[in-house]
Amino acid sequence: MTMNYALKKYVTEIALKTTLHLPSRFALPPTTSRFALEQLCKLFPQVKNVKIQPHSLAGIHAEEIKTVNASKQIILHIHGGAFFLGSLNTHRAFMSEIASKTQMRVIQMNYPLAPEAPYPEAFEAVCDAYQQLLNEGNNPKDIILSGDSCGANFALALALKIKAEDPTQLPRALMLLSPFLDLTLTSESLRFNQKHDALLSIELLEMGMAYYLPDNIDRSLPQISPLFADFTGLPPTLVQVGSKEILLNDATRFEEKAKLAGVDVTYKLYTGMWHNFQMFSAWFDDAKQSIIDIADFAHQVNQP
Repeated sequence: MTMNYALKKYVTEIALKTTLHLPSRFALPPTTSRFALEQLCKLFPQVKNVKIQPHSLAGIHAEEIKTVNASKQIILHIHGGAFFLGSLNTHRAFMSEIASKTQMRVIQMNYPLAPEAPYPEAFEAVCDAYQQLLNEGNNPKDIILSGDSCGANFALALALKIKAEDPTQLPRALMLLSPFLDLTLTSESLRFNQKHDALLSIELLEMGMAYYLPDNIDRSLPQISPLFADFTGLPPTLVQVGSKEILLNDATRFEEKAKLAGVDVTYKLYTGMWHNFQMFSAWFDDAKQSIIDIADFAHQVNQP
């Protein structure tokens, strides 16, 4: 690693902590936080060789991103944002990278956000979107279900729901990127990485859960904290996490438990990276490698 690379990383972390991490400690209105995140994500360059088409899934505003020679395989991605942030706009550049590298159809959606849409509206919308893809004639084995942060929570919870109701409808694979899987906040990394994660804070997670969940609900329920579910029978799963993430142990605990349940898990740790580092692939080699690793995994699981 060159000094220039290390310096660029350091400056970026300082900038993120100043513009996102620090303000998250204050009770800013959701609309203010959403606007700030959208402005930040305008800095992410969008890949030029993809076509973006408006789409609709079960009445949910969505979009399909693909290259000219894209295969029939679909990556259905559920964006993160602590249940009250994120949109097609914030993740479009990231999804364009994945579409370009995988040469697959990438579909993302604007599921309803809290507090306007409290639990379980967002999860139900994600379930309806997946069912709509099947209703359109797509084979579940041509679908990879993906999510980042709380989107990974929804992706895993959806896979567990399908597994319980009709395992034949399970997607080909799962991709859990910087996953937020334990809403009881018992992961040790929430404490020891609190000062190191440049993007995500405990305060932001607590704010999002307060918006999303009713006060009296048990946060350890598997449909809310899928880390506590039985993983037996899940499809091959990719897990990516940065060593500086406060959610690091959500990922490591999933890997350990899933492997004990016989799940084919591909676990990738990226040293020195913060939450949702994959979105910074335009500037950092580690993030760029994570997109390559996503493509490699997607191609590997789609082998006959």
